[in-house]
Amino acid sequence: MNVLTAPAGCALVILALADAVVTALSMVTVTGPVSGRVARAVWRTSLALNARTGRGSAFLKWSGTCTLLATFTTWAVLLWTGWWLVFSADVASVVASRTAVPADGWDRVYFTGYTVFTLGIGDYVPDTAWAQVATAVASLSGLFLVMLSLTYLVQVVQAVVHKRVLAQQIHSLGRDAFGIIAAGWTGSGFSSMFNQQLVSLTEPLLRLGEQHLAYPVVHYFHSPRRSKAPARALAALDDALLLLRAGVAPGSRPDPAATEPLWSALDQVLDTLHGQFFTRAEQERPAPALSVLREAGVPVVDEEEYAARVREHTGRRRALQGFLRSDGWDGDGA
Repeated sequence: MNVLTAPAGCALVILALADAVVTALSMVTVTGPVSGRVARAVWRTSLALNARTGRGSAFLKWSGTCTLLATFTTWAVLLWTGWWLVFSADVASVVASRTAVPADGWDRVYFTGYTVFTLGIGDYVPDTAWAQVATAVASLSGLFLVMLSLTYLVQVVQAVVHKRVLAQQIHSLGRDAFGIIAAGWTGSGFSSMFNQQLVSLTEPLLRLGEQHLAYPVVHYFHSPRRSKAPARALAALDDALLLLRAGVAPGSRPDPAATEPLWSALDQVLDTLHGQFFTRAEQERPAPALSVLREAGVPVVDEEEYAARVREHTGRRRALQGFLRSDGWDGDGA
């Protein structure tokens, strides 16, 4: 028996299973040491290709799917290679079922594949006690990985659907800050329905942040359509909230019980994503002008007061700009 091959194979098996468990079940902003690198490599490649071919490129559109496929393939290859090394440690460990001739290298690859993925073909069989035990464990590990991958896939799809629905919900209020504010302004104040709509966004926005914690791969599912792009939606929502909190004259502002929790929820989402998925941009996202409110007929504060309030949120605006760029949108988020 090769004393080096078996431990190396066991190490790869443990790495594959540990990486899958950490990625799928850790429920924090972390991925396995292998799948995390694979996901970032796929995303950076997609961003680079998109920069060369333009924003309409399909590279970003399929980046999330490619990331999932690359992740599952990595787990399968690591597990398959690991068990192949284990069965290759002893030349007599696997034999042909009819002739009892020891399997060669490629035969062991074949045997390992159908054992790990529980096909049960039976052309080759384990011929030693330890190989029989290893075969059973290999089948169990393969079944575990397949079931874990399927469960993870379902959860990721649900999270991706949620973030796109949230983007559409925000964009249904308005395509930009002006649209959101104009839709809620009645001419004398903001409607109670507008306050309720803002309140209804708080819970799904917090859920978006938690889903990124649980399933970081969700970030790599890019939507080229503005109406389904969460980064664009959050940018428009933040612009609107900034105007509502700092630009609208105090007597005309909407109910703080509607705007403040939503502002805090958006801040929490940016904090959750910062560091793991993006870094703050050197220049902050330009603040919306007070003319947005004037065009809607909303009473406003003076320019100096508004500018001073905007400066208080420079870090947040830089984070928002970084988030937009990390999602493949250009500098102005258009």
